[in-house]
Amino acid sequence: MENHYNYVFDHITSTYNFTTKNNILYRIAFVVDERFSELSGEEIPNVFQLVVEKASEETEPYDSKVSKTIENIIERFFRKIENSLVYVCSDEDKKGKIRHDIFDRWYKKSEFKESIIKMDNIIKINISKLETLRLYTSFMFHKENSSYEQLVGIYNQIEQILNSDK
Repeated sequence: MENHYNYVFDHITSTYNFTTKNNILYRIAFVVDERFSELSGEEIPNVFQLVVEKASEETEPYDSKVSKTIENIIERFFRKIENSLVYVCSDEDKKGKIRHDIFDRWYKKSEFKESIIKMDNIIKINISKLETLRLYTSFMFHKENSSYEQLVGIYNQIEQILNSDK
């Protein structure tokens, strides 16, 4: 029995799509993330943001094949060693930490740890004097990525740079 769902790449929407046994549709996208270039003032290629969208409203019971499918898609993404991946969980709905913890648990159980480094950062953006937005973020890159030192330096400065404009 296969340990992940079959998925297809939709060239129109640039998403990987799969449907679970409970008829829940998921879309996975890798969207070019320009923030590293914007924050550093230089061209930083191959940085993408991972977007996982459950396109159906129904609550889905735990299904291990969902995480295995996403893992398989991400594994294909990292076949290109220069790719790096940002995962952001906004806390506007107060579920950002839960989603981030699930992603972290998935990574710790995956075989990625052998070749992919994952860093985490909770970024607090000052919206106003009284309001702060929390972004639970992860940054992943291949151990052999030739730009990893530059990428790590930018990732570690994001919160400071975002709040320096305030």
